[in-house]
Amino acid sequence: AAHAADDADAADAADAAAYAAHAADDDAAAYGADAGDVDTLVEFAWHELDRLSRSPDAAAYLMDVDAPPLPFPERQKRFLARLREVPTFDYWADFFDDRFHGRPWDRAIMEKSARLPEEIASQSPRAINRYLAELARGGKEEKIKRVRAIFIGNGEAGKTSLIRALNGETVTEGGTDMTPGVEISEWPVAETGLTAHFWDFGGQVIAHATHQFFLRARCVYVLVLNARSADTNPNQQAEYWLEFVRAFGSDAPVLLVGNKCDLTPVQVDTRRLQESHPNIQGFYPLSCTQYRGSHAREFGIFKDAFVAQLARAGDAARLYFSRAEFALIEELRTRSGRAAFLEKAEFEGLCQAHGIEDEEKRKDLLGLLDQLGEVIWFPDLYRLQGFHEYLLNPRWLTHGVYRLLYSDLLKDQQGVLKRGNVRELLANKHIRDEQGHVLDYPESKLVFLIRAMEEFRLCYPASFRQGLPEPGARDGEDTWIVPDLLPSDQPADLRFDRAGALRFDFVFTSFLPRHVLSMFMVEHYKDIQDHRAWQHGVSLESRHWENTRALVRADYQSRVLALAVAGDHVAEYFPVLYESILNILARMPRLGYTKRLRLDEAARIGEGRAFPGEEPTADFGDLLAMKAAGQREVVCKFGRYDLQKLLHLMPRGMAEAPKDRPTLEPAPGPAFEKKATDASRWDKGMLALSGLGGLAAIVGLIIGGDGRMGWFEKFLLSDELPPSVDSLGVALMVGGSAMILAAVLAWLRRRGL
Repeated sequence: AAHAADDADAADAADAAAYAAHAADDDAAAYGADAGDVDTLVEFAWHELDRLSRSPDAAAYLMDVDAPPLPFPERQKRFLARLREVPTFDYWADFFDDRFHGRPWDRAIMEKSARLPEEIASQSPRAINRYLAELARGGKEEKIKRVRAIFIGNGEAGKTSLIRALNGETVTEGGTDMTPGVEISEWPVAETGLTAHFWDFGGQVIAHATHQFFLRARCVYVLVLNARSADTNPNQQAEYWLEFVRAFGSDAPVLLVGNKCDLTPVQVDTRRLQESHPNIQGFYPLSCTQYRGSHAREFGIFKDAFVAQLARAGDAARLYFSRAEFALIEELRTRSGRAAFLEKAEFEGLCQAHGIEDEEKRKDLLGLLDQLGEVIWFPDLYRLQGFHEYLLNPRWLTHGVYRLLYSDLLKDQQGVLKRGNVRELLANKHIRDEQGHVLDYPESKLVFLIRAMEEFRLCYPASFRQGLPEPGARDGEDTWIVPDLLPSDQPADLRFDRAGALRFDFVFTSFLPRHVLSMFMVEHYKDIQDHRAWQHGVSLESRHWENTRALVRADYQSRVLALAVAGDHVAEYFPVLYESILNILARMPRLGYTKRLRLDEAARIGEGRAFPGEEPTADFGDLLAMKAAGQREVVCKFGRYDLQKLLHLMPRGMAEAPKDRPTLEPAPGPAFEKKATDASRWDKGMLALSGLGGLAAIVGLIIGGDGRMGWFEKFLLSDELPPSVDSLGVALMVGGSAMILAAVLAWLRRRGL
């Protein structure tokens, strides 16, 4: 199992399984010396399941001091000893030892451990174990008293004016220019000790594509609506931006603000919106220009509600630091005002000065600070490009990126960005951020900015296939393409034979994010055919499969992303592009869409009906279900089609109905126990091991909450840990599944398989 792991993170779980398998293979009697032992173990497992079902909650079950002792204490000791041999798993050995002996556990620590924030749960198993061990020792008590408030809405809605009003500044009608990109400022939250970071996003369309890098679930959103907009009414604005929040910010609270209500009443169907977006916390009509005058009362109501939501977000933060880590973070913030970058060696020196000497802990902390936006670094850049500095001030990056994206020069060049352009726009320019800090962009740091844009999928290097030099070429200037600034018109010489092509549509329920196509272009830029890329589409020619092309286009009005593949190797090229789109969409799990297959006329049977402006399509899942049911024809409003011909271009694996994935079942009941008495002692030992693993996993599912079964299925079929799950549930599920895996491995080895 360890050899099959690709990296140290996966090796942690593999090590645990390998130790368990080794123990089982060396001494099967450790899990059941005879049939009587097996019966005892099975009976104990059923007894514990019954006791768990009668407990008011999982915590009460784990902390029950009257719990019966586990059978076979010597084997219990052996299990703990084996567990301690796995790096960082001594925490779990201590945990299980406490549970075995019924020792009480501090409920507050249990809650902290069982409800890990996503920043911790997404780290490696060893990093998670180190964090849990620090929690158990009481070494992590400090929380960052900062919350993020994100102001979104169409251009000229009044987001900047609202922030000025919150700061007690004078607001005049038409007194602010449209925000170019993003502005970041700080605001003390009254009577809470919290500091709010205000992120004021521009309303321009290009900004919508870049907002995704800054939107988070644990924020407070303020959606400002413009009642005087000539393009959309407030309800349409609200629906668009609420879908934006759903895609990127999950269930984060949203406050709707109807600005300029002194000039035009803001009519919003709040009840209907709350039915589909229950995270709406209220609607607040006000006037920023009159916040001290005729609309002071309305503004005060909004401000009180806003402060309450910020305080709630601060209380809900579950990320804890040691005093040494907290002191280091504060020092880094102080230094960020003086210099945007910090040498790697200097960072390590600061860690040592604050008592953070362990290299693994420093690495964990650095990754955590990167997720929090306190320190920005890209491991691949440091490994491949030789960078040796960390970015302390995120404003350096945001201001630099937006300065490029909003430049007239880049717009005039239709998205073609050369290194000389970057120097011209930024080098040796002194930009002052919202806190008064001067941001310098020396030429030596510009490569970091460009590589960061590549990491964020904002641009791609112009390839030799497009007649432009590769990055790093000595005979020419480095050149990049920014997809969001490409020409808006489709190339006149675009040629793609749709006849016989496999055509597939992603139809979005209410919102097609503009960055989906841009990120897709960046990921497949080497296949772009002769400059044929524009803001709404791209033409590709596979480098790996001859005579195979693809056309991908986005229709933002109808919310359709269309993928068409034609040529000699459709079955090979289509899955690559299809999976790429799915991976991009997977980052927005709440984004609703359906998958539809275009119905090829060559598969039509007899005559059909034509619907003006509507091409024949069918739900892809329905077609697979029909095939699985043995149907040969598809009958729909467009006519009759040969199902086999419709799916003949589809790759074999995709043309099959999805098989039922395995689900975790509880250990067999008493009736099964009696049937097992004739089995060998070895098989009974493996049965007991599997049963205990199932028990641990079931407990993990219960602790993890409702809806974890679907996650667990994905976990069993994946090489990676999911981005966010409750830690205690994870531990038990991982441990349980490792025991089940160990039993299977040992059984196969026993039989020479």
